[in-house]
Amino acid sequence: MSATNQNNKKIEPWVFFPPLIFAAVFCLWVFKDAKSAAAGLKNAYTFVTVNMAWAFEWYIMVMFVFCLYFIFGPYAHKRLGDEKPEFSTISWLGMIFTAVAGLGVLTWTSIEFFYYLQTPPFGIKPFSPESHPWALAYPMFHWGFTVWAMNTVFGLAFAYLFFVKKRDVVRPSSACECLFGKNLTDGWLGRLIDALFVIGFVGGVTTCIGVNVPTVFALVSKVFGSVHTLELDAAIILSWSIFMAMLLYTGLNKGVRLLSDFRIYFGFGLLAVILLFGPTSYILNTATDTLGHLLQNFVRMSLYTDPNFKSGVPQDWTIFYWAWYVALVLQAGIFLGRISRGRTVREYAIGSLLASTAGSWLFFAVFQNFSMYVYEQGTVPIADIMTKSGQGAAIVEIWSQLPLGGIMTFILLIYAYIAMQTLLNGATYTLAMVTTKELSGEEEPPQWIRIFWSLVLGAIAIALVYIGGIRPSQTMTIVGSIPIFLISVCVLISFMKDMRKHWGTTGEEKLSSQTTQYSTPDNKIQA
Repeated sequence: MSATNQNNKKIEPWVFFPPLIFAAVFCLWVFKDAKSAAAGLKNAYTFVTVNMAWAFEWYIMVMFVFCLYFIFGPYAHKRLGDEKPEFSTISWLGMIFTAVAGLGVLTWTSIEFFYYLQTPPFGIKPFSPESHPWALAYPMFHWGFTVWAMNTVFGLAFAYLFFVKKRDVVRPSSACECLFGKNLTDGWLGRLIDALFVIGFVGGVTTCIGVNVPTVFALVSKVFGSVHTLELDAAIILSWSIFMAMLLYTGLNKGVRLLSDFRIYFGFGLLAVILLFGPTSYILNTATDTLGHLLQNFVRMSLYTDPNFKSGVPQDWTIFYWAWYVALVLQAGIFLGRISRGRTVREYAIGSLLASTAGSWLFFAVFQNFSMYVYEQGTVPIADIMTKSGQGAAIVEIWSQLPLGGIMTFILLIYAYIAMQTLLNGATYTLAMVTTKELSGEEEPPQWIRIFWSLVLGAIAIALVYIGGIRPSQTMTIVGSIPIFLISVCVLISFMKDMRKHWGTTGEEKLSSQTTQYSTPDNKIQA
């Protein structure tokens, strides 16, 4: 489709304006009364994490069970479309593998363990030897197979719609048609579902920005010797928004693709350097021990709400993570579904689950254990730095201990900036697609809508930085995840209902589809 025809597309007003009004009111509230905004977000965070902890934990466990059901159940042999897979198995696994290897992984692999040393779960004494295994196991648990099982399940739901039902699904409301009926999903209910999705998704994305930008700010200060100020923070965020707006306006898809590829290969290069030139034996031994500790205590960690000790670990970490992933799960599902044409249900579920888990755990095995090694050597006073200068500064000081520290710090700055840039690009594109009227899966949203949402995300991120701290960003996810929690349940019920109707309850009606010859589609759907 030409650029002119793209820009002739109109916005979907009932989906576009409610999230816009929400974002405008939020920013005005923050800049008018930052203290009141911070207090309000804190109360909302506490209410949700305390009162709904059980709901989020059971939800994630149920998703894990669903994933196992699709691997071993009656639909395992079913194929997601009769066409040949669009990507080779290695390329397909690689895209899933690297989808989780963004800046967030580097941020939390480098510092999350220290929070559990300070405040361990289960009443363990802070900084005691008993706290160390838990401090290393909990981050891997939060970035492990249970949450990737949730993404896998929703990826399967969208792959089914794309390639079995031959539907172009660019909005969550379309995935609920079997549950509510076409009249409702094309009417007021569908618009409500999509508007709530955009609000929740914006909350999840701004959290990605809010929890990671302190690391970028600290890297800039370290490399260039600049003083950390609010004005500098805002300038960096605006540069992301403006740079991406320029790329989207000029249509430099090749440039965006090169940035993404650079980020992928760069990440693996960092892992190789640290593993080869760092404390290799310590990293490998500790990673092995941590994996054993996690697997031994998996069920306890999954259902831990801490009603007695009240350490805050499940509320501040596990529930926050689960809410964050829920807020982003529908977009993740659409991506996983789009790239999985021609796979069997079992092949898809195993590949998605294992590749996602390996992608995150490799970074934790290397970066987290290197950071723990630095802590145990006592070369970086992590607690003092976090108290005086914040989390980002502590992470950068840990990274300064990497082999070729000075060069690696500059390299990490480039990687961090590009990782955030690609995050903003993907989020902006999703928001533009959902808020554009009459857009099929083959068409691109108008340039001006993509530019608009890139600037809106930047404005919200600046507002969160203005309040100060990571907690406001976390609260945006906690609050935004509630509507997507409900929408995702509707999507799953609709998927199961449609699947049972189309494939039957035993999956035997179309067993011959395994032997069906691949056909070549006239129009390929782009991932």
